[in-house]
Amino acid sequence: MLKPQTSWTASLPLLLIRRCSRTAASPSPAGDRPLSFVPVCKRRMSTLAHPRFAPLPTEQTESQTDGGAARYQFRLVSYNILAQVYVKSTLFPHSPSACLKWKSRSGAILTELKSFDADFMCIQELDEYDTFYKKNMENSGYSSIYIQRSGDKRDGCGIFYKPKSAELVQKEVILYNDLVEKYVPSDNVNSALENNSSAEEDKNAKPDNSKRGDPNDPRVRLKRDCVGLLAAFKLSDPCDQILIVANTHIYWDPQWIDVKLAQAKYLLSRVSQFEQLISNKYNCKPSVIIAGDFNSTPGDKEDVPFVERGGGCLELD
Repeated sequence: MLKPQTSWTASLPLLLIRRCSRTAASPSPAGDRPLSFVPVCKRRMSTLAHPRFAPLPTEQTESQTDGGAARYQFRLVSYNILAQVYVKSTLFPHSPSACLKWKSRSGAILTELKSFDADFMCIQELDEYDTFYKKNMENSGYSSIYIQRSGDKRDGCGIFYKPKSAELVQKEVILYNDLVEKYVPSDNVNSALENNSSAEEDKNAKPDNSKRGDPNDPRVRLKRDCVGLLAAFKLSDPCDQILIVANTHIYWDPQWIDVKLAQAKYLLSRVSQFEQLISNKYNCKPSVIIAGDFNSTPGDKEDVPFVERGGGCLELD
């Protein structure tokens, strides 16, 4: 089962221990014999030589803050639970087939989510929301909001939260397909979509970009059906602080760097607009947390130039 997403600071391949069978002719313990390892994933995560992360607060730094200000502690978890439609034995040969079936996975994932006892949970690749997760999480004290991906996709993004910890005051959805209209005249968009409507994506595998039309056409290239959520919460007493939580899933393909960066920049612009809206409406300065699966790791070569030059991507309005 996938674990909550973490920013790794080391480059480690995923390894699978090959089981060593013991026979009468070889009674020695497995620990006395060398074990062979088989890489499950050949792609290594690239990281900066000296990753830069925001330091965690220490007792000294906390003592320097305003001691009279109201404080509120909460727990937020971001988790890509892997949509069932993408669970294939060929992709997970190291996992017992029984563990890959929905009946087994759904219960295990639900138990895992509950174990975090988080105030907020930002979930990506969330499918079976209406039929399974919504009701079961309600029984555990959570309310939720959800946006399903565009087109015929079955998964989406959801935010679960405890009403006793925070009150939802406003929400917005992010549809990254809107980027098509930002880069292409609207009269050309409909014709492009009609020309490519017959190219359906295999629902049981990662999308094959060649089946969706000319990948050099921005009307096709930017239509990835990715989504996100923006939610403003009023934290419970004694704080009454407004907190904005964004949850998103950025396009996965490392070869489509321009699309990933266009989505990232659009996300930031939408967060900025939403922050201004909430600030004006509630006369406050809201805190912002952006969570999600960005399909990138700190120091990825495609991201570093974008970050260093302050976002030199296609211009958005």
